[in-house]
Amino acid sequence: MDSFERIPVDVRWKLAARGFSSLSLAYRRAIRDGADDQLYNEVERAVWQKLGREVTVIARAFRMPLGNAHEVAEAFAAATGVLFGPEYRYEIRDSAPDEVDLTIRKCAMVERAKEMGEDPLAVCNVCHAFSNAAIPDLNPNYAPKYRSGICAGDSTCSVVIKPVDRE
Repeated sequence: MDSFERIPVDVRWKLAARGFSSLSLAYRRAIRDGADDQLYNEVERAVWQKLGREVTVIARAFRMPLGNAHEVAEAFAAATGVLFGPEYRYEIRDSAPDEVDLTIRKCAMVERAKEMGEDPLAVCNVCHAFSNAAIPDLNPNYAPKYRSGICAGDSTCSVVIKPVDRE
């Protein structure tokens, strides 16, 4: 048995997800002080938009249905859980015809921010870039609308996933 195989699969996943969820904070610390805030935020968004599109790769690899708001929310939440690990906890509730409320009860990025002594609001730009790219990439007929955020001090994140033509 090689050294890699000695580490149980669930532990490998938790460690990888922990690293992924702290990534934005690590490069923020390394780069942000010397960078123009606006340029930094644009670059950060571009990186996390690309990472958000990886959600679709996961959803398609596992043939997740993506035909309505509930299916899009399920695929988004499941794939995001794969990337961010077991700390990412959520609930999905149908709220209107072809509209769902995705409630995130625990966010791995906010947990890393707190552990690293950073303002949790620092991960908001990353999260929105990730989600705003991921959800329409899963199905271009849907988009997220944010009602609350753990990173902004709320007890949960509330994201409505609904058709793009509806206000």
